[in-house]
Amino acid sequence: MRLSGSKGEYPYHEGKHLIVATREFVWTDESGTHSGSAWCLVAGYRASPGQWKRFDSEWQAVLGQYGVGAFHSNQYFNRKQIKDPKRNPYLNWPDKKAASYFGDLLGVIKGRKIYPVGCAVEVPAFEAYSYEDRCVLAGYAAKASRRKSRDPVPYHLAFRLMLADAIKTAAPGTELHIIIAEQTEYQQRAGEVYTLTKQLAPDDPRIQQLKSFGMGDPKDKPALQAADLFAGRWYNYLVRGRQRLNRENEIALNILTHKRLDMPTCRATNMKAMFAELRQP
Repeated sequence: MRLSGSKGEYPYHEGKHLIVATREFVWTDESGTHSGSAWCLVAGYRASPGQWKRFDSEWQAVLGQYGVGAFHSNQYFNRKQIKDPKRNPYLNWPDKKAASYFGDLLGVIKGRKIYPVGCAVEVPAFEAYSYEDRCVLAGYAAKASRRKSRDPVPYHLAFRLMLADAIKTAAPGTELHIIIAEQTEYQQRAGEVYTLTKQLAPDDPRIQQLKSFGMGDPKDKPALQAADLFAGRWYNYLVRGRQRLNRENEIALNILTHKRLDMPTCRATNMKAMFAELRQP
């Protein structure tokens, strides 16, 4: 894409013609990492810098209108159970106000060109594999010295397949910059999977679209708050099933996925086929 120089932030040199690669930032969060979960997923949105700038402004405007500092799914959906006002900005909100607030946030997601990415992994199917085989599936380096403390978990595979979905759904040649929500238990592992994914396919131009990996604090990043909302509602959908969704939740899920209700899932059969392919010499 050829751009002439300007005084704006982008491009970076005024008065010169530049060839600028298309860039997209992918902001993600996880759900289902707790013990006993049937599904573990990593999900979020990818979009251009311009779309994210507009999104951030509109999302913050909704939060400001309702006097909320940041959106957290657990706070909102458990607002009637959390009695501590320091942990619950929605305490004593009437249902009508809560529904209006939630609808306004969904409207921001619906109105921007941000595209859902992610993958959900069936936990029992993944955990049925041996340590070494789980390392193969997760794209994770097997080392005897870290077998106990660094055991591959479903999150690794979900993160790896989220990367694959971001690459698959983005236009060829698009630079992808991955940002995950800060998570002490998994962020280092996600970084390792990211690095190994790139190292194992140095000649694959699609894989090499991955340009950077980083972490962010959800309380400061509207994009991560949207990813948190998406991940939580998708997890709820997988656990409960579509037939148990009420009309309101079904509308919300359609907006959150931009009507992409066939978001990728990795079940036992998918893992079997994937493992066979990865074990090829």
